[in-house]
Amino acid sequence: MSRMRKPQRVAAQGGFRRGLALIGGSILWPGTPQFMAGRRGLGATVMSLVVALWVVLGVLWFTYRPSRADLINLATNSGFLGVGRWVMLALVLAWLLLFIDAWRLALIPHMGFLRKFTVSVLCVALVAGVTTGGYLAWNTATASKVVVDRVFTATEEKPPLNGRYNILLIGADSGKGRMGLRPDSMNIVSIDSNSGAAVMISLPRNLQKVPFAEGSPMREVYPYGFNCGTECLLNAVHTYASNRTDLYPDSDDPGMDATFDAIEGVTGLSINYHIIVNMKGFSKLVDAIGGVEMTIKEPIPMFGKDDSWKNEYIQPGTQKLNGKQALWYGRSRYGADDYDRMGRQKCLLRAIANQASPQTILLKASGIADSSADMLSTDIPASELGAFGDLAIKARTQPIATISIVPPQYSTADPNFDQIRQDIAALIAKSEREAVLRSRTQSTPSTNSTQPTPSTPTPTETTGTSNNTDDLDAVC
Repeated sequence: MSRMRKPQRVAAQGGFRRGLALIGGSILWPGTPQFMAGRRGLGATVMSLVVALWVVLGVLWFTYRPSRADLINLATNSGFLGVGRWVMLALVLAWLLLFIDAWRLALIPHMGFLRKFTVSVLCVALVAGVTTGGYLAWNTATASKVVVDRVFTATEEKPPLNGRYNILLIGADSGKGRMGLRPDSMNIVSIDSNSGAAVMISLPRNLQKVPFAEGSPMREVYPYGFNCGTECLLNAVHTYASNRTDLYPDSDDPGMDATFDAIEGVTGLSINYHIIVNMKGFSKLVDAIGGVEMTIKEPIPMFGKDDSWKNEYIQPGTQKLNGKQALWYGRSRYGADDYDRMGRQKCLLRAIANQASPQTILLKASGIADSSADMLSTDIPASELGAFGDLAIKARTQPIATISIVPPQYSTADPNFDQIRQDIAALIAKSEREAVLRSRTQSTPSTNSTQPTPSTPTPTETTGTSNNTDDLDAVC
């Protein structure tokens, strides 16, 4: 009896090794299991198609040698995403069918339950992995297409100005009891188009007598600045000009265009592009990425003067804030002032940029897309996403220098705009010099072990605050 069973055991062991080889072949070179099992026509066809696909991709890669910006542009092209996701779906389904067929071919008689179970578990795990990967890829492509189609609808490309992109970030809403939309936060991110080194300039909403850029229609109405009284603040420009189609006849939003003209007049910087963030949608974005980790240095009230009875605070310590908490962290003014809030907003923006990892975006693409489409409006065209994506990756490794036009350095009631523009220009020039030095240091390793001499703070720096600093990460 034992002599009769021995050939079966040998056959079972050989069949087990053969089964593992068939399943592994489906991963390394689809079509090989079918070719090995005798279905040579099908196997050879699939194997040839796989080789042809890799050859075509290799030829395209070495012919065009796309940069990182080119790859990001391709990955954010609406047409490519629309067609690519269906091609990808077809490839994934074909691969799954080949896996299932390889599983069928691997299960031979006399293999034994344990061996069949092992081969089956391995195959199911691989099928699950391919299915999960296909789902994530489909979901990410679909979510990216939604954002591109709904947010990045502009078509005009604007080149960098003096080697820099100046992007205006405005956080705004039309809160209860307000007349029209009033920007709550105004920041310019000035990015070196080569190194990605960035300077963030923050403007307080209560800045008075703001001048308008040359050529602005508002400059004709207010040649000496927006000086119609204490209510004529920077964030009131939008409300004043919101219905002035006589000044901005071709504009969809005269108030926002007037605000851009005022910000250019204050800073002396020409704005390439702008991004408007609906603050009500901001909390949805934070929730979509799973929260944002912040180090809270003092209790942050989650209420205003009209509902102080709530007595609810974000307590000090390092913690992950949800969307509601992050919104209060960035906007709370109770027991503080606008200038404290401006510093917190900078830290919050930096934290989100640092913590929104590719893994987070991949796994939570749908929620991020929905919240982003509801939250953002911009004049950045989709064709520029590659360039800005590449710059964003570079900027993550660079310190961000910041300057805020706030007391005591600057008066908000009677500002010295010449000094403001000079200080902004000086900080940008300093950031560019330091970016060049960092680049040289990285490309030429130094054997000198001496410590560099600390630089003396410029008039626009205040150590220990996130409003004015050479490195935002160091103080947040």
